[in-house]
Amino acid sequence: RLGRPGVRNNLEHRRKVLEPPVSVDMAASRLVAMRSTLRPLVLPVLAVVVLTAACGDDSPETPAAAPAAAAAAASAAPSAASAPDDSMADEKTDDSMVDEMTDDSMVDEMTDDSMVDEMTDDSMVDEMVELAAWQQLPLIDVEGNTFTLAEFVGTPVFVETFATWCPNCRKQLGTTDDAAATLGSEAVFLALSVETDLSAAAVAEYAADNGFDHVRFAVMTPEFLAAITEAYGNTAANPPSTPHLVVDRHGEPGELSTGFESAEAIVAALETAAS
Repeated sequence: RLGRPGVRNNLEHRRKVLEPPVSVDMAASRLVAMRSTLRPLVLPVLAVVVLTAACGDDSPETPAAAPAAAAAAASAAPSAASAPDDSMADEKTDDSMVDEMTDDSMVDEMTDDSMVDEMTDDSMVDEMVELAAWQQLPLIDVEGNTFTLAEFVGTPVFVETFATWCPNCRKQLGTTDDAAATLGSEAVFLALSVETDLSAAAVAEYAADNGFDHVRFAVMTPEFLAAITEAYGNTAANPPSTPHLVVDRHGEPGELSTGFESAEAIVAALETAAS
């Protein structure tokens, strides 16, 4: 029966009646629906393309990779709303972070005077100076006090060797005493007798008789005399040449000098040694 013309025409007529024609409004609404459906996919796909270009991936995309990229973009579309907004970027470049990086307190810590002081502390310099053997040997002054020259690190020291029988020594010691009176506690003045067998009382009497009130007197021990002559030669034990030297405040001994020295020259040398 279906092959009969009359029946076939009836079926076509029924289909046309049952399927209403597509109007312009319906077509427009369908386009709007399709655009709404595809819109979430456009931005993710563009993002994938831009990221791929930024990463410098020169390899061609395989046919299998394209659907995978589209699927990834589609899955990323719902989370697009949760992507970081400008507020997160603002947080990263917030002035507070810049302030923390350039905080004056950090600069102060890096350039703190205390750090500079620690690096240039006199105690560090003093530890670096290796004291001579004669500076570490004990002596006993005329008042019975035991000391070493190492104890005077931090203060310049004027050392003069002498003998009680030496007229040149007496003359130079008078000038040295004047310099000691000028500087007071700013320097230490030592007069060391090379007469190792002389008593402390005899040297004290010699100092008092000549009015040497500002110089500290002591008698060398044989060990001290041997150590200082080893360091400076026999000249250090030759009183008529009025041997003397300056030890700076770091404990570094200078060269041995001979001859008469004025009080002004002694003061100037000790002031330099104190700097």
